[in-house]
Amino acid sequence: MSEFGAKRLGTSADAPFDVCVVGGGPAGATLALRLTQLGRRVAIAEKVGFPRPHIGEAITAGALPLFEALGVKRAVESAGLLRSEWATVDWAGELRRYRPHGGPGLLVDRARFDALLLNTASAMPGVRLYQPARVVRAKRDGDHWVIALHTGETLRASYLAEASGRAHILRRSRRRLGAPTLALYAYFRDARGCDQAETWVEAGPSAWYWGSPIPGGEFNATVFVDPGPSADYEALVRQSKLLGPRLRDARRSSEIRTCDATAFADQSPATSTFIKVGDAALSLDPLSSQGVETAIGTALHAAVVLNTMIDRPEDTDMAIEFYRSRIQRSGDFHAAAAADFYRRQAAIDDGDFWSRRASVESPRPAREGLAPGSRVVLAPRLQFAPVAIVGETHITRHDGVKLSGRGYAFVGEGLPIAPLLRAIDGPMLAMEVVRRWSRTVPPRQALTVLQWAVSEGLVCLHR
Repeated sequence: MSEFGAKRLGTSADAPFDVCVVGGGPAGATLALRLTQLGRRVAIAEKVGFPRPHIGEAITAGALPLFEALGVKRAVESAGLLRSEWATVDWAGELRRYRPHGGPGLLVDRARFDALLLNTASAMPGVRLYQPARVVRAKRDGDHWVIALHTGETLRASYLAEASGRAHILRRSRRRLGAPTLALYAYFRDARGCDQAETWVEAGPSAWYWGSPIPGGEFNATVFVDPGPSADYEALVRQSKLLGPRLRDARRSSEIRTCDATAFADQSPATSTFIKVGDAALSLDPLSSQGVETAIGTALHAAVVLNTMIDRPEDTDMAIEFYRSRIQRSGDFHAAAAADFYRRQAAIDDGDFWSRRASVESPRPAREGLAPGSRVVLAPRLQFAPVAIVGETHITRHDGVKLSGRGYAFVGEGLPIAPLLRAIDGPMLAMEVVRRWSRTVPPRQALTVLQWAVSEGLVCLHR
């Protein structure tokens, strides 16, 4: 116990760890790092030694604020990574080159990147890393988890966090968010025209492609296909109009690997004794290139959820519901966005590969647009009620509204939504709503918020 320092909080003598995190990838390392920043004692059990190869080299610009929140942005940016300034996309019959929305992302060697995060977390005084250490059994014993490692060691922790990716030790209840998809990938040396940190994305007849250079001079070429034994990786790469010419004289520097790339969300990502983070909770369609960002984001939320359950047991149900809702809403949003992108390709290629991926329905029906003379009214089932929101250290309640199981507290940059909606007292002209709201927010912002409220179904058009 003394190795962690007497000031550390929250465990009894027979449970030296507050949380045992199973898995040391970006989600597990982030969760451990944030928990120890909150004063918790954490064990990380990672089954393999680092560095180890891992697919998923693209990190979008949206992850940079998360690195800053963790205090690792400077270390990440100085780790010899590549800034991705451009993307070339051949999709739906259109070839274009553009700068990524939101600014340049990063192209990383995942072996080095993952090791950087794990080393940062394990250097914290409240973290104990067990590596390589495969979990062979995890069971609940009274108020604690007992985790047996293949090394013969046994850990005890009040809470268990699964960050083991698509592998699992806890029971899964997964909801598939898209068509079953398999990723085939390999690394190459001496690829042509790859002196710039650029990504290439291409739709083929029965597959789609992603390729990019990574630090160290290699090039990753990935093909996404339907699962099955018939896919010929090398033949598919040769057929690619973007990747084929670049790899014609390149030499493959790795074996051809495969991994499941099917998007899914776990329907029970948290209980009063465990939580799932990263791919164990939510795996997005690879088209988004937001796997690392999502893994880190779920871990940051999970840390606050766990901290709430430890400090404020009476708020456990609220914290669990917040996390479950966030996972569900994020999964639905990204599934609909990916399906919209696939529909663009399916419009010019009616093959089964594309139609299966374009068939995901939006989780919400399309809403009518707001015309200048529209009359609007609050949704019939809208409820004004406290909703759970995430703070820096705890999940708390805030005045908000609920509709169809979704809670809303703020819109935009922290604008409370409940006071605005309370100003709608029966059917009103949209311009009158904007006029009332303009007493507290600029007119243009008021109109934007009203349009958003209609798109979310919180406000309906009145016939």
